[in-house]
Amino acid sequence: MSLTQLELANKLNYSDKSISKWERGEGVPDIFVITELSKFFGVSVDSLLSQRKQHFALFRYRYILAYFYASIVWLIAGTTFGILSLLQVNYPAWHVLIYAIPVSSLVLFCFFIAWRQVKWIYIYLSLFIWTLALATTLMLDQITNYWVYIITTPIYLFISFLLYIIYKPKKIK
Repeated sequence: MSLTQLELANKLNYSDKSISKWERGEGVPDIFVITELSKFFGVSVDSLLSQRKQHFALFRYRYILAYFYASIVWLIAGTTFGILSLLQVNYPAWHVLIYAIPVSSLVLFCFFIAWRQVKWIYIYLSLFIWTLALATTLMLDQITNYWVYIITTPIYLFISFLLYIIYKPKKIK
């Protein structure tokens, strides 16, 4: 049976906003409503109150999915490194492996932003920004370009502060 929140709310004489809070885990229905829900859906009260035993497959494998996409970057970088090494081009092939670090960390950063995993967001943000600075230094072909890191520092601090504002812990009233 598939109902919208509004349809279920109308059947229970409840507000759809309350049902939305129940789905998000921000609230729970009272015992009378739980009894009505069990009758409406034809399940026991116990089955409504017990923990879900199986998680959705998408959520179970989401970390594997994220690291799989990041590994595609490394597959491309490793293949490129091998081809450049075999062809003996006049380019340091190992640079390609360094360039893969910020790209793969950016992929992981995007996944963890979507999943709101704050600790990992900061880790992959740091990895992305500082290895991007390293890759920029390598592209400029002068290791003494310390100014790249001087420019990167306020950018890193700004983005970190912005993420702190977005993800700061909520005060309990």
